[in-house]
Amino acid sequence: MAQMKKPTVKNPELVAAIAEFRASNTPSNEKAMMEAIKASKLIAPVIMDDLPENLTAGEKYTAQAKFMLIQQKDGSKFFPVFTEWLELLKWKNDPDCKTITLDFEQFCNIIGGNAESKGMVINPGEDGLLVSRQKMSEIAGRDITPKAPEVKPAPEVEADPSRMLFGSDKQTNPELLAAIETFRQERVPANEKAMIEQIRKAKFVAPVQMEDLPADLQLKQGETRQAQVRFVMVQREGKKFFPLFTDQGELARWTNAPEHKTILLSFDQYAGMIAQQGSEAEGLVINPFGAALPMPKQQILALHNSAQLFDLKNIPMDMLKKLTEHFEDEPKIHAAWIMGMRIHGKESFMLFLKHDVVTTQEDQKALYDPVANIMGPFANGNPCGIVSADMPQSQPIVQSKAPFYKDAE
Repeated sequence: MAQMKKPTVKNPELVAAIAEFRASNTPSNEKAMMEAIKASKLIAPVIMDDLPENLTAGEKYTAQAKFMLIQQKDGSKFFPVFTEWLELLKWKNDPDCKTITLDFEQFCNIIGGNAESKGMVINPGEDGLLVSRQKMSEIAGRDITPKAPEVKPAPEVEADPSRMLFGSDKQTNPELLAAIETFRQERVPANEKAMIEQIRKAKFVAPVQMEDLPADLQLKQGETRQAQVRFVMVQREGKKFFPLFTDQGELARWTNAPEHKTILLSFDQYAGMIAQQGSEAEGLVINPFGAALPMPKQQILALHNSAQLFDLKNIPMDMLKKLTEHFEDEPKIHAAWIMGMRIHGKESFMLFLKHDVVTTQEDQKALYDPVANIMGPFANGNPCGIVSADMPQSQPIVQSKAPFYKDAE
């Protein structure tokens, strides 16, 4: 295969400035170090496809590069960067490691577009220098904090009493909307916790298709008749989700919505429908046509108020073996605890995972779905729950029980 040239860049001025700053933490030394960082070119290890064998001299080839991240004890992640090739080898003894060399401004652009990274660490190790996103902004003279995509205001809606039932025309959720926006801007556990608390308290506008009662229907005194109600679902990536809307304005963003009426439902009522065996919904999505917030089935079940956890007397050993084998191949997962879960008389499993911070719904789905697929066949077709071990509701379990899996770190 074609080989990449090893970087020849060195940064003696930066190395000297860092040493001076460590020896004497004075404003002048810090300023000199910041100027050296701004003027430097640094090496970053990347994951990249192999170059084609038949690449000729002078021929251009575009390869997709994925930057590596390293995690600190507090869960924050940083890009590792190096002042020279030998420093990289000290950290990762891999002579075939693929790298890319960028200047400081280019690293600012990358970190400014990556909500997961909190900055960069120069020559990671015992003497590594953490440069936070805030400090990088100070050096660059501009704010490099990633911005969530702007969502236009929802349209005004005129109330229609015949279509908006049970007070759904008046429902608003300002606290939830604020919590969702805060979480979109910075996906950290504290913001997620606050958002979930608001989700569990909220009443949502639910679009439903309802059987029209006959115009000549006559009921005797005390007699009732139930109307058939079908909950409308939306498709995302070929899978079906229940849509939850915080208000009629958010629902009005749905330009091709089927004919429907609206009622009010709580998160737990939706969770109960998803818990039913055979439910075709893959989860929920709040305001799918605005600041869409998908929630996978495993997360919903973990938050369901009716979920009862219990100690397992008999744990399928084949399931534990398959889960352990999967975790050993998944570096983002560090520990796992398991409990029995009972919802409406149906039993399955609840898994608590200690894993790297995930900053997008896509990353969470990629992490949780393979685990759920392993557990499913052992739960008699009943859906299983998965929740982060860092969530508040997980703490009584993870603090009182030993994990069945723990990595070597």
